Amino acid sequence: MNTNVEDYKTHFAEYLLCLALDVGEGMLKNGGEVSRVENTVERICRAYGAVHVEVFSIISVIHAAIRMPDGSYSSQMRRIHHTGTDLYKVELFNDISRKICNETPDLDAFDAYIKEAKHKNVYPKWITLPASAIAASAFAVFFGGELIEWLAAALIGAIIALINLLAAERINELAKAVIASFTAGILSSITALMIPGTQSSVIMIGTIMLLVPGVAFGTALRDLLCGDLLAGGLKVIQSILAALMIAFGYLVSMAVMGGGIL
Repeated sequence: MNTNVEDYKTHFAEYLLCLALDVGEGMLKNGGEVSRVENTVERICRAYGAVHVEVFSIISVIHAAIRMPDGSYSSQMRRIHHTGTDLYKVELFNDISRKICNETPDLDAFDAYIKEAKHKNVYPKWITLPASAIAASAFAVFFGGELIEWLAAALIGAIIALINLLAAERINELAKAVIASFTAGILSSITALMIPGTQSSVIMIGTIMLLVPGVAFGTALRDLLCGDLLAGGLKVIQSILAALMIAFGYLVSMAVMGGGIL
C-alpha cells in the first residue's frame, strides 16, 4: 500500500478499499482479466458490508468507490505501470479473495495475506532460463529442426529469458520485445553462417514462439466477449503492437545480416 497503514485504520472504508485494490492490482498486473479484477474488488468490499460499490478497470488503471452503511465513503485509483503473465500469482490472489469473502477476517490479517502473496513465488526467477531453452528447442524440433538447430534454439531461448530477466521493469515491454527478437535473429543468422547446412529459419521459429503474446491475446478476446470493450480493445491493440515489434526486431536483424541464411 502506498499510504501509511495507521492512517487507514481510523477510516475503515479507506483501509478496506485500499486492501481490495491491492488484490485487484495483483491480479491485473499478472495477467488477470479485467472482468475478474472488477468482480473481485466488488465482492471483497461487499463481504465487509459495503452497501454501494463501483469499480472500473482497464489494462493500466483501477478506479473504485465504496459507501459503507454508516455513510462513510472512499474513492481511490490504482495505476498499474507494468503488466505481465504470471498465472500462479493470479490464482494466488484469487484464492485470497475467496478466503477473505468466506471468512472476513480483520483488516490487519487481510493485509498480512496480501503482503505474503506479494513476496511468494512458486519458483525462483532463474528457472526461466532452462525452461525457455527447453521450450525453444522443442519448437525447433517440432518445426523440423535437427540436432544443431534445436541446440542453437535452446541457447538463444536462454539468452532471450536472460534479457527479459535483466531488463525486468527497466524498459517497457515493446522495447524489450524488439531487443529480444533482434538478438535472436542475429544469433540465428550467425549460427547458420558458421555451420553450413543449418536452417536459421527453424531456429528463428523456435525462438519467436517464446515472444508471441498468445496468452495476452487470449485474455483480450475473453474481455471482449465479457463485454469489456474498452479494456479488451486496448489489450488487443497491445498484443498486436507486441507482435509487430517482434517482427520488426527480426526484420532488422535480417537486414543487418544481409538476409541471413534461411
